[in-house]
Amino acid sequence: MEENSRKLKVYGATNKSYQTIPQIKFEGQWLKALGFCVGDRLQVDCEENRITITKLSDDNG
Repeated sequence: MEENSRKLKVYGATNKSYQTIPQIKFEGQWLKALGFCVGDRLQVDCEENRITITKLSDDNG
């Protein structure tokens, strides 16, 4: 596995209607090491079987 690659699990969460929905959790010092900080704004781009997360700069947030 590449140094900046992670294998994560899709968990289940319950919504207000008590339906189980998918949930992905990101946490850890590795995020800080990559430049992500608490309060950062992110852009999430989605396509089938792929999610790309990009930190927005202060002038793009």
